[in-house]
Amino acid sequence: MARRRRARVEIIGLERLERRLAEIVPELEAAAKAELENAGAAMVADVRRNVRVDSGNLRSSVKATPEKDGLRVSVGWRDQDDLYAVFHERGTRRTPANPTLIPALERAGKEFVARLRAEVRRRL
Repeated sequence: MARRRRARVEIIGLERLERRLAEIVPELEAAAKAELENAGAAMVADVRRNVRVDSGNLRSSVKATPEKDGLRVSVGWRDQDDLYAVFHERGTRRTPANPTLIPALERAGKEFVARLRAEVRRRL
């Protein structure tokens, strides 16, 4: 039976790779925050195009609000006067549903993933 020998592998430049990866993390986080901001703006524009218009209040008051960490964004209506938006989104007995937030999220989400992937590849 043949005797097994142990192989020794030495990785040259591992420290440099670790330093570079540590430098890239903040860059990638900044890129993700910027792309999330763009996605929020795209969703707001999409909702404004597709929301049902009577007085124009829902169209003008939809907002993208970034969360504290900057890695989340909320899109919707925040004012007390906009509570009726839920009736437009879900519908009532007399008013058919006109969902705008979920379809806007689906469209913006696909674009966001593609743009973020391209940005990560560019920075790497």
